[in-house]
Amino acid sequence: MSLFKEKLIRYSTYDLVRDIKPYLRPYTGRIVFSTLLRIVGDILRLYPAYALAETVNFLTGYTRGQSLEPLEQIFIFYCAAIVLLHVAHYFAKMILFAVSEQIAIDAQLGCIKHVCSLDISWHEHENTGNKLKKITRGARSVDRVLRIWISSMLPIAVELIGALIIIAKFDRTIAAVTFALMASYYVLARVFRKRAAKATVRANAQEEQVEGLLFESLNNIRTIKVLGMADVLLERLVDASKDLYLKIRKRIFWFQTGGYTRSVYAKMFEAIMLAVIAYGVTQGRYEVGFLILFNLYFSKVLSAVGEMAEVAQDYEVAKLSIGRMFEILDEPIKIDAEIGKVSFPSKWQTISFKNVSFAYNDNVVLDNISFDIKRGEKVGIVGLSGAGKTTIFKLLLKEYESYTGDIFVDGVPLRDIRRSDYFAYTAVVLQDTEVFNFSLKENITLANTKKTFRSELFKKALRVSYVDDFMKRLPEGMNTLIGEKGIRLSGGERQRLGIARAVFKDPQLLLLDEATSHLDIESEEKIRVSLHEFFDTVTAVVIAHRLTTIKEMDTILVLEQGKILEKGSFQELYSKKGRFYELWEKQSL
Repeated sequence: MSLFKEKLIRYSTYDLVRDIKPYLRPYTGRIVFSTLLRIVGDILRLYPAYALAETVNFLTGYTRGQSLEPLEQIFIFYCAAIVLLHVAHYFAKMILFAVSEQIAIDAQLGCIKHVCSLDISWHEHENTGNKLKKITRGARSVDRVLRIWISSMLPIAVELIGALIIIAKFDRTIAAVTFALMASYYVLARVFRKRAAKATVRANAQEEQVEGLLFESLNNIRTIKVLGMADVLLERLVDASKDLYLKIRKRIFWFQTGGYTRSVYAKMFEAIMLAVIAYGVTQGRYEVGFLILFNLYFSKVLSAVGEMAEVAQDYEVAKLSIGRMFEILDEPIKIDAEIGKVSFPSKWQTISFKNVSFAYNDNVVLDNISFDIKRGEKVGIVGLSGAGKTTIFKLLLKEYESYTGDIFVDGVPLRDIRRSDYFAYTAVVLQDTEVFNFSLKENITLANTKKTFRSELFKKALRVSYVDDFMKRLPEGMNTLIGEKGIRLSGGERQRLGIARAVFKDPQLLLLDEATSHLDIESEEKIRVSLHEFFDTVTAVVIAHRLTTIKEMDTILVLEQGKILEKGSFQELYSKKGRFYELWEKQSL
């Protein structure tokens, strides 16, 4: 078994309490109050069986004309106990169930917030479906654990302790033997539960794999259909599902085998003890009421111990699911960490790459490059695929910090600048614009961290990106929901939306990565003109395969195999008739 799975199986109740404690703290008062209500109700629930035994003892010794006052008192206490226990249970559950739902929501949101702060390198190694399954299952399990606490753990504890105390009042030896049964029963349950826990970990991990593959299949349904990939993916799903089924069968085996073994063990003990007490009644050591009392309370003890074993299994599954969620929360935040970081120098003048090298594992993509970006300058980056253009962007976007050399902003290392502060001044348009199932207007404005709507800036964003061209045909204009992944828009329209989003952010530094790659030539020319007007107010760094896009850049960097081969203005590079000249001439054919 892997180290992770072994660590997860060792995830203890102490670990669980430690992890969820911050989420419980805001609701401590309500949790304590509902717990006390439940305990009071469960103590009262013990009385009816005791009342019945006392009634039997009274009636077996009753003689005609004897006062019925003891029987009346028993009846009054019985009625009062029934009413009060139901009231206590009602409010205890109502209060804690509401709290548990809120805590589960808090835990899920906390985990999502943490995931959003984790480095891109972590996300690259984690399947989206897997992450989502861990988070949702973990959050549901937090709710489940709290429900187990109020609905099962407390009543089980009260019934076990209370029943033993009442039995001991009649016969301490019988109470001690019953306690021994409880202890041995729990040990037996624990043996089976450990095996079931291992089977559960394996099944859950495999289920996450299946869910992840299902999510990816549905999320990429168009590609699957047009490329005829359904059969291949279905075959993978079938294989993964078969493996899941086998793991689930093992989990069922250990849970069910443990349950039936405990049940037989407990029933044999009950039969023996009832025979012993019945014999004691015939010998005059016990009253008939004790036989009834033991039968009723042992049923409670047996039910409680049996439920304790079942609850322990249920709790174990929930605990392990919470452990998997907190495995994500245990991942350290590195690049997005704010402790020890400084603010972005808003009046910066120069961004400098100094001897920067970067590799994906053993694949070197940037090799000791150095260049400057002056404030207000327009820098174009060109080169063949794999030259390192996009990697420069990823470093400027603080997606990776595992590079050698350094990137400075007026002498301040980019690593030392708070990412959140840096992106208050930076906007980016990527090759593929991610959009949400919000309105067109919301998709444009959601990136502006200032959270203020500026009408003039919004109009400017629509004008520069030419979103106006297609917004008019949408049924509700800018308030039209554009569908999951922007399904109501074409690739070019989504790209225009991305440009509008960047403009509305009102940045100092604008990064464009093939920002017009999905546009037709006519649309690209219109947007190129508008963008160059917008460039007058920002510092722009542009990656482009279509070299006409960067013709008016102040500086053009030509990359090849991770090195800067040439650097200069368009006229300088064209006149030099080097690598840039070759690329330009090829595109002009």
